[in-house]
Amino acid sequence: MSEPPLSVLIAEDQSLIRNALKELLSGYPGLEVVGTAGTIEEAVSVGSAVRPHVALVDLQMPPQPSSGVEVVAALRRRSPATRCLILSAFREPHALRAALAAGACGYLVKDTSPTELVAAIRQVATGEPVIDDKLAARIALAAPCPLTPQEVAVLRHARDFLTVADIARTMRLSTGTVRNYLTRAIRKTGARNRHEAVRMAASHDWL
Repeated sequence: MSEPPLSVLIAEDQSLIRNALKELLSGYPGLEVVGTAGTIEEAVSVGSAVRPHVALVDLQMPPQPSSGVEVVAALRRRSPATRCLILSAFREPHALRAALAAGACGYLVKDTSPTELVAAIRQVATGEPVIDDKLAARIALAAPCPLTPQEVAVLRHARDFLTVADIARTMRLSTGTVRNYLTRAIRKTGARNRHEAVRMAASHDWL
């Protein structure tokens, strides 16, 4: 008796890419697309209902960038057996760190070939991690990051020259909390101010 196919959920906000991925994966033996989603809420809802073997999750989904990490964290709580594989348009060390911290088993960029993607899905389904080779090399060569995920997030917003109030509103935090994160980030990087801390963190691939 043959083994049942690996069930896959596709969470991607762009319908053209979502449908293309569904058609692509459905053409491979041993894979079955059991659901698709275009938003965080849909991804979590569908994933919780169908409990796929693997969830293929776009890093940037509405309503906020990098919210694919939120999907990963939610699915890990609601469907612990589901393995999550992040797909991103960019090789971003901070995004990889955030994805792995949330419980993702893999991180690939969208220029990955169909053959590599299918192989990654099958590997992730067994619980083995899969990480884009070039991104893994950048992480390996980077100096250890002394910043917490919250401090990194605050510096990323500060990179856009937002005020403390703007950052607090965007992150849904109090201004006091944002100032504390900035102060700690400045101290840990040895910078003189938040703008210098942003430059130093970016130069080390921490952002």
